[in-house]
Amino acid sequence: GTSSPARSGAASLPSVSQPASALARYLDFLRHERRLAAHTLSAYSRDGALLEALAAGRSPAELVPADIRRFVAALHGRGLAPRSLARLLSSWRGYFDWLVRRREIVANPCKGIRAPRATTTGPRSAALSRARAGERSSGP
Repeated sequence: GTSSPARSGAASLPSVSQPASALARYLDFLRHERRLAAHTLSAYSRDGALLEALAAGRSPAELVPADIRRFVAALHGRGLAPRSLARLLSSWRGYFDWLVRRREIVANPCKGIRAPRATTTGPRSAALSRARAGERSSGP
């Protein structure tokens, strides 16, 4: 038998009874309302997917600051750099702020959480150390 074009494409469409996830709706908001660039959207999408994976099936409304701190600590333990963690937290903060504005959650669990500080090693800090040492040793 032959299948009609309408019928063959129906299986790939999302079910009407299944609402889009909060993350999917946020990404649509960023794409259509904020008109973010494709690479930026891709980064937000990856950040959101990572959050969902770490949340292990819990909804955004179920997450609390202790969860976010644990996620950040786990990622830091896996070797994610402090600057990458700061960017990730910024992305998550934007997502949760959007959910708060839409009254889908009461509070942003990322609020007040900071990424681990970057250690200052390398040429820049060595030069800074020498400059500071020179300041102390040079006198009138």
